[in-house]
Amino acid sequence: MKYIKNFNNNAALVVDEHQTEWIVLGNGVGFGHHPGDHIPKDRVARYFKADTANSEVLDTLGNFPSAITDATLQVVKAVETTLQVQFTDYQYLILADHIDFACTRARNGITLSDPANKWEVRQLFPKEFEAARQAILTLDAALGIDLPDDEATYLTYHFVNVKNEQENLQDTIAISQLTVSVIKIVQLQYQMTLDAESFNYSRFVSHLRYFFIRKIKGDTDVSQALDPSLLMLMRSKYPRESAVVNIITNYLHKARGWEMADNDKVYLILHVWRVTHREQTK
Repeated sequence: MKYIKNFNNNAALVVDEHQTEWIVLGNGVGFGHHPGDHIPKDRVARYFKADTANSEVLDTLGNFPSAITDATLQVVKAVETTLQVQFTDYQYLILADHIDFACTRARNGITLSDPANKWEVRQLFPKEFEAARQAILTLDAALGIDLPDDEATYLTYHFVNVKNEQENLQDTIAISQLTVSVIKIVQLQYQMTLDAESFNYSRFVSHLRYFFIRKIKGDTDVSQALDPSLLMLMRSKYPRESAVVNIITNYLHKARGWEMADNDKVYLILHVWRVTHREQTK
């Protein structure tokens, strides 16, 4: 690859042997070179195709300090290994922009704090939250900054979003907040704290996420409608769980304008029973 120009010390525009232009990122890849210089591939950590479709990438990368692009690369590499995920170009840029803004906030003494939500996010996404905590340590060391612990919550959202390509970041945050609210409803009605480490809790959260994704995307339930008598039977057999599902249904209608089909109510009654009954019988 031949060097064309740099955006910063760690980002450059190059052209390969097929005359295709690429934006490349790597430690020092944009420093001290002249047009036509050879850039070894082992110096490159990430590639972005430099075509008109990626004009936003060109503009955005040019605005980031080299320290931000390098620190973001370090975080992305670690997270991709730890969580076994792959960042898209867009997800990388969004993360870099978030890190850049987080550093600006930290230097100006501005902290976005939400302790209650932080606890819930840590319970919902323990692996992603731990990766976020490690990312903060990486960023602190790389950028010579002291990011607040609360930043882990927002980085967690980014890492969850990478694992769920069918969601955008706003959807991920909305789904997480809705999940937290439903869990709080269940815990309040049963006057108990659910075990976030249990299999039934994980199943409950997964079921909620699938339901919320389907609703946000406007997808209809393609499964065959259950016999209406089954819902009546479930309400008779699990009256407490049915009452809780009614509360959840009303909450989702008020919060998002969503209706819950009988199929969804049946499955949710079962999940509520499992996640609470198994906890109580330990």
